[in-house]
Amino acid sequence: MTESVQSLADGYIRWVRSHVGHELIYLVYASVVIFDEVGRVLAQERYDFDWWSVPGGAMELREALPETARREVREECGIDVALHGLVGVYSHPRFNLHYPNGDDVQQWTVCFWGEIAGGTLRPDGAESLRLFFAEPEAILVRTHPAHAAMIQDALRVRAGQPPALEPVESFPPLKPYYPILRRHVGQQPIILPGATAIIEDDQGRILMIHRTDEDCWTPPGGLSDLGETTTATLVREVREETGLEVEPYAIVGLYSDPALFYGAFPNGDQVHAVDLTMACRVIGGTLAAQGNDDESREVAFLPPEAAAERGCMAWVGVVIRDYFDRNGWPHVR
Repeated sequence: MTESVQSLADGYIRWVRSHVGHELIYLVYASVVIFDEVGRVLAQERYDFDWWSVPGGAMELREALPETARREVREECGIDVALHGLVGVYSHPRFNLHYPNGDDVQQWTVCFWGEIAGGTLRPDGAESLRLFFAEPEAILVRTHPAHAAMIQDALRVRAGQPPALEPVESFPPLKPYYPILRRHVGQQPIILPGATAIIEDDQGRILMIHRTDEDCWTPPGGLSDLGETTTATLVREVREETGLEVEPYAIVGLYSDPALFYGAFPNGDQVHAVDLTMACRVIGGTLAAQGNDDESREVAFLPPEAAAERGCMAWVGVVIRDYFDRNGWPHVR
């Protein structure tokens, strides 16, 4: 036990790679598109890739994603950043990374936009070799497709548009990520990305599933498989658990607060979950009242108060309240 704690203290990536080697895994990152007063974007020359990027890095256990974003900017750039909003989540398999050392990653990158709030701009000489502000168009032709999408979406969000939703796309055969990691690390804590669907009927009730692993209720959703976008995770999980076909249309919130999302499953597996909750509309299928898979024993539309009261954990009530606080979309917790 002491050995695993010491290795975890050295950083999540180093720890998980010590178990899985170079195998394709999900890593949760936070990036920030930082604008100056004339609308230029802070660009970074990195040590590991020859393209320009925006600052960011990997989330650590027991860390919320806004903390990750601010910490990574401070470490790589020497500045404090004021985060002004969520740009989107970038998980598409076409954004997969193959690092020079052989590590393969399907990234689950949360992007914020912001401005410098203090400090002195300076590269750390390790991850950042050079830092400079440039016109967005100049960066777009010199960066990775994921960073290009982040910058383009950040320009829209900064102008008042909602955060981006990725297309619902998957590339079979999908690989369930949870058992892959558990095979290597047992019940030790791991970071897992996923998605939750909030589906409201015409009476203002919320679709909930009565879980088989715990005697309580949650909105439908689940963990991401390797080979799919997070929106595809949501569509797949809703289909599997309820029989319905849905279309996500807006981000309700991004959730990573360890006070809500760090804990153990009933079997003892420790997890720090990271969740993108999306509002969805039903476009097809038939509701399976007794559940549609081995995770849901019952499916029903419940009044919001009852849904929150029967929720498995505190996060269920938080997510439902955030859904009805539409002026606050997207909430970041």
